[in-house]
Amino acid sequence: MTIKDSTSNLFFLFLSLAISLTAFQYMSSVLGQINTLTEKEEASQSGNQTLHITKVATNSYTIASDASFIGSFNTTYHVVGGVESMDVSEDLIISTITQDFDALPAAGYVNDTSTSSRYQVDPNERNLPNPFATKGAIDEKIRSEIATSIENAVISDIAHGEIECIFGSSLNDFRCSFHG
Repeated sequence: MTIKDSTSNLFFLFLSLAISLTAFQYMSSVLGQINTLTEKEEASQSGNQTLHITKVATNSYTIASDASFIGSFNTTYHVVGGVESMDVSEDLIISTITQDFDALPAAGYVNDTSTSSRYQVDPNERNLPNPFATKGAIDEKIRSEIATSIENAVISDIAHGEIECIFGSSLNDFRCSFHG
């Protein structure tokens, strides 16, 4: 064996060792991440029960004089599960329901009659006031109703129950309530 062959063999030995060491470090890193994710998933699942949210939506239309008009509409959400899970998941429940409700075509037709002075027409104005609730007002009302129901659930000392939310064509009539 010549010096050239020895150097070449030594080079390949070091190259193989470097590749093996790099692969080992990478695999250790990946396995460490997998173990970390598994521990986090187990921790989050062990203390929480599954919540279920269902929705039933109804609406009506009136057809008159060759035109279609939206009539009344109603969307009912049911959040069922453990009260502790409802409390821990409050923000997620609120965001899930507000995003779903905001996506409904009827959401743009929710009336906001919370301030009667808003509907007094000023003779100097040429525009009629907008009778419809803003997305922000709708989201805030939904947030408030759900948060109040979760508070009521927590103080009820009931372990498992249901929050029922009924959102219709008037912002004033949006209601949520907890039932054990």
